[in-house]
Amino acid sequence: MEPSELRHKILQLKANREQIEKILIKRHYPMINASLLKRYLGTRIKKRKTPAYYLCWAEEGKIRMEYVRLKDLEKTSHKTKKWQEFSQAMSKWVKISLDLEKIFRQLGIAQMDPKWEKEEGRK
Repeated sequence: MEPSELRHKILQLKANREQIEKILIKRHYPMINASLLKRYLGTRIKKRKTPAYYLCWAEEGKIRMEYVRLKDLEKTSHKTKKWQEFSQAMSKWVKISLDLEKIFRQLGIAQMDPKWEKEEGRK
C-alpha cells in the first residue's frame, strides 16, 4: 500500500477513535459492572411462573450473584445497560488503536530508503 493511502487510512481511523472517545468521556454513571440475569428457579416439583432477576459478576475468579428486587429492576437494568455501552465503546477504541499501530508500522516500512535493503544484502 502506498504511503498516501496509509496516511488516509490513519486519518479515518483517528476520526473514528475520536468519536468513540467522545462517547467514553461523556457522563455515564451510575453504572454497574454486572450482567442482569432472568431466571425461573424453583423446586424440582414446582417452577416459578414469574422470573427472578439477579445481578451476576466475576469477583476474585468466582461468579457472584445478587437478587434484584422487582421495584429496583428498572433502575438496575438501566445501570447495567450503561456499563455495556461503555464497555463496547472501550472494545472498539482498543481495536482501532491496535489497527492504528499496525498501519503506522506499515507506513514506516513503506517510507524506508530502498537502497538500505539492497546494500550488503539487507532485508
